[in-house]
Amino acid sequence: MRILHVDDAAAVSCILAKYQQHIQGHNSKVIKYDRYDKFGFYKFYKDYVTIAASDEQFLKHIIEDAKSADIVHIHTRADMVIKLRNKFGKSKKIILHYHGTDIRGLNKQKLPHRSRVSDIAISLILKYRKIRNILLLKKRIHYKAQNLANAVIVSTPDLLNYASTKNDDAVRKLYLPNPIDLDVFKPDAIMSSTINDDIKKNAVTMDNEVTDIPWALEYLEKNNINLDITVHDRMKHPLMYQDLPNFLKQYKTYVDIRNVNKKIIPALSKTALEALACGLDVLDYRLKFRNGLPKEHCPSSVIPSLSKVYDELKI
Repeated sequence: MRILHVDDAAAVSCILAKYQQHIQGHNSKVIKYDRYDKFGFYKFYKDYVTIAASDEQFLKHIIEDAKSADIVHIHTRADMVIKLRNKFGKSKKIILHYHGTDIRGLNKQKLPHRSRVSDIAISLILKYRKIRNILLLKKRIHYKAQNLANAVIVSTPDLLNYASTKNDDAVRKLYLPNPIDLDVFKPDAIMSSTINDDIKKNAVTMDNEVTDIPWALEYLEKNNINLDITVHDRMKHPLMYQDLPNFLKQYKTYVDIRNVNKKIIPALSKTALEALACGLDVLDYRLKFRNGLPKEHCPSSVIPSLSKVYDELKI
């Protein structure tokens, strides 16, 4: 089977392509347009990814490779569903895969901070009709793309609420757990767990576009969760993907309290899943401690589940 993954989110399409090759022997590849590989995902998975240098080259690569693809699996880029349907009609099996902020949105508090004057200016700009029209257009694009796709996949169950189609019988909507690369994220086998626990720091969390750290820390305090938490700002100080396992293994616990506009996201982040795979405990959105990566996030479970989705698609 020839599988074309279009674009990516947090290396998920790269991991899918890797294990579709290794487990099932499929011809699976990723096309990504990324001028700046901020976290080193595509350098790490270079054997599975073609990087386009421009928007024009990106679209050209996609159309050319889609001609011979059995499955076109589009990540985040809803607009590409529309473009490929216009090009190929109903002759292609096309999947639209959402990963979170691409459809759920971002925290308002994560607007770029320059000065009080610029913050006021930004807040005023957001009220303009032009901005509202852009947001409305994006909503229409998502709706149109979801109805043109053969299936809409989401990476966390709560995202199913954002998938809206005219005919649920014609367009499948389903949750596919994020796969974790177990060749990369695994417990440290060199030292015993007792020695590890003695030298490890208490807890860590990541500050990114779906966190409000002051709010999260206050939330933990109100619920009598007392941890010595290191906050790593992943936006200001990016961690390279290849370095993330060793970074996580410095700690005993990963704190995974994410929110969008004060609403807690009821799902584990990919980083939390990676922490579990590395042997850390994870404090989740329910303020429960977890340990051990759930089986459904292992590639040996995710890849067959996705293959079944591919096989059941109708064109």
